[in-house]
Parts: sequence; C-alpha cells; structure tokens
Amino acid sequence: EGLADAANERMRDRLHVLPSLGKMPVNSIRPVHVRAVLEAARHAGKSRQTIRHIRWTMHTVFAALWRDELIAENPVARVQIPKVPKDNRERAVLTDAELAVYLAWQHPDDHHRLPVLQRQTMACVARMFGGLRTGDLHALTWQAFDTESGRFAHGWAPRKKTARPQLLEVPEMLRPILRDWWERQGRPVTGLVFPVLRGELAGRGEKHGVSHASALRRDMRRAFGLERWRPERHSWESTPVRKMTPRERELLDGTDTVKPVDFHSWRRAFNQALADADVNAQQAAALAGHSDLGSHARYLANTAKMRRVPEAALPKLVVHRALLTADHRTVLAASVPKRESADQDSSCFPARPARFERATCGFEVRCSIQLS
Repeated sequence: EGLADAANERMRDRLHVLPSLGKMPVNSIRPVHVRAVLEAARHAGKSRQTIRHIRWTMHTVFAALWRDELIAENPVARVQIPKVPKDNRERAVLTDAELAVYLAWQHPDDHHRLPVLQRQTMACVARMFGGLRTGDLHALTWQAFDTESGRFAHGWAPRKKTARPQLLEVPEMLRPILRDWWERQGRPVTGLVFPVLRGELAGRGEKHGVSHASALRRDMRRAFGLERWRPERHSWESTPVRKMTPRERELLDGTDTVKPVDFHSWRRAFNQALADADVNAQQAAALAGHSDLGSHARYLANTAKMRRVPEAALPKLVVHRALLTADHRTVLAASVPKRESADQDSSCFPARPARFERATCGFEVRCSIQLS
C-alpha cells in the first residue's frame, strides 16, 4: 500500500529473485544467496540500474521481515551491487521526419496491423502527452480522458513512478490520433487505452513486464525499407534489401557512441523538444512529471542547445590567408558572404562555427487520419 512501484517489484520477484531462491525458508537465506541472485542478473546482461532495482526489491521485503522480528538480520544489507560495465553512450532519438516515416508505415498483413497501429499510437501519446513512460502508457485508461463526443480536450497522465496523476491539455495534433484509436476500439468510456491484444485477457488485461524496444526497431526496419514482404509466404525476407545508412545503423543497431533507439526515446524527445523550445526548467519538469529538476536535467545532455557552442562564447579570431592551404581557403570563402566593397580580396576571413540542424516540434503523419 502506497508503493508506486509495486507492479515492477512483483515483476522483478517473478523474473529474477524467485527463480534463484526457490522456496527457501526466509530465515535460511544468507548473503551468499542474495549475491547469487545479483550475479545471475549480471551474467544475463542486465544493466547496473536494473541490478540496483533487484537489490532494492529484495531489501524492501527482508527489511519488513526484520522489523517484524521474523528474521535476525537483513541479509541484503551485507551485499553490494556487483561491478557492471557502465554504458555511457547517448541513446538515439528519432527526429520528427523519421517519426513521420514510422507513423506513415502500415503492416501489409491484416493479422499484425493492429499491434503495429497500437505501438504507433503509443508513440504519439508518449511524444506529445507529457512524455509518458511505458508503465504510464500501460496504465492509461479511457476514464482519464474527456471522451464525450470525442473531444479529447484534456486528460490525466497516470505518473505511476511518482504516484501523482497530472491533468494535462491534449495537444491539437494528438486529438485526431487518439480519436481514431478510440473509434477503432468501439468508443469505450472505461477500460485500458492500450490493453494486451493476444491471449485470454485480450482487450482488457494490462501489459506487465513488456518491452516494446525490439518491436519498435523491427517496425522501423521495415518502415525504412530494409526488409521486403513476401505475400506468397506471408513473411519478411531475412536478407536485408539494401545496406543500412549510418543513421539507420545508429537507430537500429547502435554504434560506439550511440545506443539504439528504444521506446523510452519518445520521453527523451519530449523533454529535449521542451528545452529546444526555450521552456524554462521548472515548467519543463512539471510538464514531464519529474519530481525534481535533477531528473529533468538528465534528459538534456544531447539537446540541440547542448551541442551548439554560442558564438559569443567563441574567441574573436581571424584566420590569415597565408597560413591556409588551398582547401582551407575554399571552405572559408564559401562560408563568408561576398563583400560589395573594394576590399573584397582581404587577407583574412572570420572563422565561423559549424551549426547543427535543430529538430522541429511539428510534423505531418498519416495514422489512418489526415492532419492539417
């Protein structure tokens, strides 16, 4: 009760703790058993953050048992997190143009079309409606929206991590996308917006322990034309149609400096777009549902503003022609506007910093609807 992360803790128990500990009596569990759970997670390739969460889940349970005097001590307190190589690479984030390509794609097979459309709709909601986390998307209900007459003027973001639901205005661009998904589901007024689509709980059960990252990258690979659909086989060719571009490799496979795109990238894109739009930190943190400014700051490391050095911060230098090669003079001459005065053939050119393209917040998509 009162634990915002209870569902995730149950999932960690089921996936990592119980398979290792089995049905051991709680008073028989020692630090060596706890260490074995964490080492198993490390060997499975889990990140340091995931292993930290697993340890905290175990610590919470054993701390309660210790307070109730059911065990003599908390065995987790004696165990440190094993050393795990930390991946400090930036996470790839789709540009608006790439997002439009992804949303315009439709699966050629009717059986798989609805799951793809669900992921596309989830991507739009996460990108435009408060940067919802994946857990928030799974918990989102139709009751949270103003569904009367399909207006979708406002809605409540669940914010499961902080357990503080937040009332937000639904952007005009998102309303027809939500309305289209709502009509496809039969205009419900209750129930989950994005329920499971397969199995016994299809249409009503909440997704648990589901990662959409691999499915997203698979959809993008096909949307970018890297795979070919074979209608006679009802399957995709395993051999790529063409060689990936450097940008596609960055998004789908990752590089030495960038991790591949995942579903949390929509939240990153939302936060970065707020920073590029000159929204102040307090307002941006509130719109994204962050509990403190430190959490918001972690998303801003690779925004356009953080990549471009302001001209005022650069040294006031001139580059003399005598010190340049022919190639350098060609590059500088192309970057300097022509002078109308007689001093056009001056012996020096001002050095200008390179600029990076800034992503825009608007885009046109086809998601079975027309946007103006």
